[in-house]
Amino acid sequence: MNELVSLGKITKNQGNKGELRLMPYIDNLKRFELLKEVFLVSPEQSTTIKKEVKKIWFHKNFVIIHLSGIDNIGDALKYRNYEVKIKKDEILDLADDQYYVDQLLDLTVFLLNHQMLGKIIDVIDTKGTDILLIQGRKKEYMIPMSKEYIKKIDLENKEILIEPVKGILDL
Repeated sequence: MNELVSLGKITKNQGNKGELRLMPYIDNLKRFELLKEVFLVSPEQSTTIKKEVKKIWFHKNFVIIHLSGIDNIGDALKYRNYEVKIKKDEILDLADDQYYVDQLLDLTVFLLNHQMLGKIIDVIDTKGTDILLIQGRKKEYMIPMSKEYIKKIDLENKEILIEPVKGILDL
């Protein structure tokens, strides 16, 4: 199977007819309107289930998705915290300075002096500037995903070069 890319995470049910409330990881919600099928991946990534998309609509900052075989609140509740993914070859191209969360996870972070800081373990959506959560050797670091700090993202070599503001690594 092709590598999968996350579009969002199921936070809860929506109503009582099996609809799922999804917190999107992407800004371009139009991508959801093109979905014909998705893969639901359990939080521990031990289960992957392919589902046909029956209906999509938007409510506030959420995407509401109705999938085949999920027709009541009991079925919907089983999928809380599951990731909604698509095949990598189905992703839409983003602008040059935009990335999917899955593209950033596990990248190695280096400082300008080429000292390795750690690996990206999460991208925190703040509804403003996203935050990179980096696992260092002794602790975790939080670096804003801002052009001011991020100097180069090299997906091919799985590296990010950063110049953090003085003192931020000491927090």
